[in-house]
Amino acid sequence: MKSDAEVLTAQQVWQLAIGLLSRREHSSHELLDKLRQRGADDDLAQATLERCQLEQYQSDQRFAEMLLRHCVSKGQGLAVLRQLSRQHRLDQELLQQALDSAEPDWFELARSCAQKKFGELAAGSDKERLKRMAFLQRRGFNSEQIRYALQHSDS
Repeated sequence: MKSDAEVLTAQQVWQLAIGLLSRREHSSHELLDKLRQRGADDDLAQATLERCQLEQYQSDQRFAEMLLRHCVSKGQGLAVLRQLSRQHRLDQELLQQALDSAEPDWFELARSCAQKKFGELAAGSDKERLKRMAFLQRRGFNSEQIRYALQHSDS
């Protein structure tokens, strides 16, 4: 925290917020934390966040959609997406709305992720199959999606 002589003005906090948001989307919680870490007092940080939301520079809905696109593009499943949304303290209802509008095919994503990592060759041994299952589980896919991915990459 900065000393009283270094407390940021409202204009400085606004410029800081716009600078952060111009680089990428931030959740409201994340933006508040960053403003506070850089010296904004709580009331000023909250007022700046509300102004950013009012002027539509910050939107948790857009952040949820961005997070979903990010996970899908990285080949990560729903479990990883939900974990990331909890880390950003994102409202789960907003995440569900993003999921409902995008309707990702988690089964095909798991299959393409397995195919990209392991190729078209079938798992030759139980050890190799377990290795593939563990990989997909770490990527956030559930057991049904993993089973589908391995069956359809083995054929």
